[in-house]
Amino acid sequence: MSDLGGWLAILIGGMVVTIKLAAATSVLSIALAGLLALMSISPFRVLRVFAGLYVDVFRSIPILALAISVYYGLGASLHQLGITPFGTGVIVLTAIEGAYLAELYRGSLQAIRLAQWDAASSLGMGWASTVRHVILPQALPPAIPITLNMIIAIIKDSSLVSLIAVNEITLVANQLIAETFKPIQIYAVVALLYVALILPLAQVSRWIEAVVTRRLGLQNRPDQEKALQRLSIQAEARAG
Repeated sequence: MSDLGGWLAILIGGMVVTIKLAAATSVLSIALAGLLALMSISPFRVLRVFAGLYVDVFRSIPILALAISVYYGLGASLHQLGITPFGTGVIVLTAIEGAYLAELYRGSLQAIRLAQWDAASSLGMGWASTVRHVILPQALPPAIPITLNMIIAIIKDSSLVSLIAVNEITLVANQLIAETFKPIQIYAVVALLYVALILPLAQVSRWIEAVVTRRLGLQNRPDQEKALQRLSIQAEARAG
């Protein structure tokens, strides 16, 4: 038991870093994804093309490959700019997770019926005004459970940046294993800590999805309900 208590104290310290890493990445990924999603439905072709290229390129790159390339390829430059390995990890995760989330947000925006755009246009509303007052109020609620599922994916993907010296729980666990030679026991504790962190988020996500479906009356609008379910499945697949 004394060993377990000591391991927990060390691993919880690593989990705190994991939570900070996931929190920073989530905030930046949501902002980046929102911008890219709006660009993807913009009336300006150059913005749509840029958003599409960004999403396609960064969804094609494994997180591990990008992390190693940035850390070892730009390490000296990043150090001169005062960017720590933690900051590098946030940048790498945001670049890729933001691309995945942007595609889900785009789907949420495009799930709004074309008639909504036509009605706003008939009232003399421009693109920006239509997005702000008509489209976003309808697209944002269904995007909440999608976002929570992506945050779960970010928490798990954060373990990959342990290879660039980010002192999160995976790196701490590996260091502990090197000292104790007890990988099974230590990884079992790590798994339990991940479950304790992620399980409540998964339950909240399911509850919010049920509330959104009921409040928006999507059970009576099978086309939008199917769109929401499709987006949720994509987000859950990414989180899984």
